[in-house]
Amino acid sequence: MSGSTASVIALAALLLIGLSLECSARRGRDGATAAQAISAAMRTTPGRAMVLTAWIWLGVHFLAR
Repeated sequence: MSGSTASVIALAALLLIGLSLECSARRGRDGATAAQAISAAMRTTPGRAMVLTAWIWLGVHFLAR
């Protein structure tokens, strides 16, 4: 298996896990939705830094070509 294939499989697995957690939270089970989690993170300075870092990482890896 090449590195590219492994990366695609890992990304797909992360996406499926994230979607399942979001669906579970929206059905009223334990856990916060993605919007609630980001909102909570944005209340503190370290949380804002983490959100900014995540946006930069996404931009560099997926949007800058």
